[in-house]
Amino acid sequence: MRLQDQLFEQRENAILTAARQLFSESPWDRVTIAEVAIAAGIGKGTVYKHFPSKEALYARLVLDNSLQNLHELRALHATSAPQEAMRQVIRRSFELMLDNPIHTQLCLHCDRPDFQERLEAPYRLQFFDIERQYQAFFRDMLSVTLNNQALTQADCQNLLWGVEACVNGVMARIASGGFAHWAEPISLHEYFARVSDFIIAGLRTQAADLLAHPSRHE
Repeated sequence: MRLQDQLFEQRENAILTAARQLFSESPWDRVTIAEVAIAAGIGKGTVYKHFPSKEALYARLVLDNSLQNLHELRALHATSAPQEAMRQVIRRSFELMLDNPIHTQLCLHCDRPDFQERLEAPYRLQFFDIERQYQAFFRDMLSVTLNNQALTQADCQNLLWGVEACVNGVMARIASGGFAHWAEPISLHEYFARVSDFIIAGLRTQAADLLAHPSRHE
């Protein structure tokens, strides 16, 4: 790698590190690019050479973390007992959200249609790509969980929408701080267990219905 490229990469990593630190100390949506530049020890204009907007910086943080999580979840699935693999992946994905609530909040923000519309095209394409990777991973997990039953791609997508709704609900609950304000609160870890069981049961029931009555879902 050329020295110039090395320096560029080092500055970019410094910007990302500074942003993560600042977001953990202050509300992330109030941190300015100027503050990130000061924390990274570079000029504000240099930050814009790496990230053309604050949205681009948000996107990069989410993309990097999401890809890192995907690698971990794939490894977990590969080393887990087949019939428990998906449940363990779901539970671990919830724990990763809880371990990094800033990332969870940023994910919810970056998934907004108005955010995606403002985002520069290269970042939008990266979001599409990582979404495809997660979808492929879900299909692989589903095949193992359902003992390789022959579901169509459309069937898998229908099941994925249900899982996505549950996962988004968990993300929103983590972002809001849990259940401490409820009359009958539940710990987040117990909540994760119940939602995981609900997702697995729903997948198996819905998959059986799709296979038994394919015309009903056309």
